[in-house]
Amino acid sequence: MDEKKPFLTEDGTLVIPFECSDNADKYWKQEGKSLTDILKELKASPEVWARYTHEPYPSNGDGES
Repeated sequence: MDEKKPFLTEDGTLVIPFECSDNADKYWKQEGKSLTDILKELKASPEVWARYTHEPYPSNGDGES
């Protein structure tokens, strides 16, 4: 695992390291991806998805609606 990229811990905590140099991975920045895009890339489970967003979980579970 690249420790400078976002990842999910075993308990489903989303971690975006401070050292992450790609601003696209920082959802709070203007140039950042949406939080749902990051969760899709990380293949978050429905439970983890619900913890971070009120958006519907992708219907096929692989990040595509």
